[in-house]
Amino acid sequence: MIKPVLVLSLLLFSLPTFLLDFKKDKLVMFASLSNYGCDFDGDKLGDLSIWDPKTSTLYFQLTSDNKFYVKKFFDTELSFQPVFADYDGDHRTDFVFYQPDTGQWISYLTSAPGLPQKTFLGAVNDYPIPISLNGSKKYDIALWRPGVGLWALPVPNSDKPYSLHNQGGASDSAFAADYDGDGKSDLGIWRSETGYWYIDKSSTGYDPNRGESIQHGKDWDVIVPNDYDGDGRCDLVFWRPQDQTWYFLYAANRSTTQVQFGGKNDIPLSCDLTGDGIPELVMWNMSKKSWNILDLKTRQTFSYKWEVPDGSLPANAVLQKFE
Repeated sequence: MIKPVLVLSLLLFSLPTFLLDFKKDKLVMFASLSNYGCDFDGDKLGDLSIWDPKTSTLYFQLTSDNKFYVKKFFDTELSFQPVFADYDGDHRTDFVFYQPDTGQWISYLTSAPGLPQKTFLGAVNDYPIPISLNGSKKYDIALWRPGVGLWALPVPNSDKPYSLHNQGGASDSAFAADYDGDGKSDLGIWRSETGYWYIDKSSTGYDPNRGESIQHGKDWDVIVPNDYDGDGRCDLVFWRPQDQTWYFLYAANRSTTQVQFGGKNDIPLSCDLTGDGIPELVMWNMSKKSWNILDLKTRQTFSYKWEVPDGSLPANAVLQKFE
């Protein structure tokens, strides 16, 4: 079960820095990162964390010792986006960041403590998305370029640095997750204007002519894909701010369900905080600096308030921006 947390001063998930304006009207989701989880201590329970983009500081709680930590990463005016996932395959989430102005990635791997690893991939307006193409839980860096609808994908077991894949366009949102259940990341596009999801599957060689197009949702919805029934397949799920309702479309049998949870100005995400294999629904309210969590199995709810800096956001929740 979720460990009890008192009124403490630190917290949860962590998220990129280019969104940040809740005064704007429309939330545009470019990629969900909830399905990667945040397990910094490797105990198979989600660790909660918050990213303060103004000071490049991460606030997080480990479930293994129930203690809170504060870690400052950069002393620079450049903004870094957390793109947390397990990049070295040791079952612990690594602190990996992307700098959108320069295309630089900086990786603090748990298997190689010490100086961070640095590499360059990307340009302005690209979006970083972790991806696993070889059937393991080890992720590699990838990019999606919405202006031309192009993915830059790593090539497993090859000297070729990256391959290119055309999918989507400038007004779409992109994500990568295992939809077909073969253990490999599939490439997904969400088109809010029509409410269609387009998925190029690894099991068909990412052939767009053999992909799936599924209508589920509408404009202004916020996508939060993840495996919500524990069958190893990413379900197509969105949250609708208008009625504060989660809409589920399960990958295995196309069955649907709805759960009302959250507030209109919340940020939706999901993470397995209990270790039962089913992600909890998690809402972050930035103005109140509060979390509301719903256990899908027990239907119990938990609420926590955190004293974190203004403008702090959950890190491994979503990549998003406002228009």
